[in-house]
Amino acid sequence: MRQKYTITIADIEMNVITEESPETVEGLVGIVDRKMREIAVGSKRCSKTEAALLCALDYCSEKIKAQRKIKALEAKIALVENALDELDAENAELKQKIEELS
Repeated sequence: MRQKYTITIADIEMNVITEESPETVEGLVGIVDRKMREIAVGSKRCSKTEAALLCALDYCSEKIKAQRKIKALEAKIALVENALDELDAENAELKQKIEELS
């Protein structure tokens, strides 16, 4: 169920509507707030808007890296599954030969 939350990030208050739990929203707000403050501290001339954009770019970059990693892992899983299927087929053939020899 969608809920409305009033959140504050880098001293900017706003309302958001989401289906996430209050704990999840709180956690996300904390992460983004800390990241924006880190960016602002690292660059004294950085406005809140620039910090927000840099924060968004950083998280998008991390998301893209994670997606690439997931694709690579899915490809590896597919290779392992194919190898397992081949081994299962070979195992069935060997069992049949054992039965024929018995």
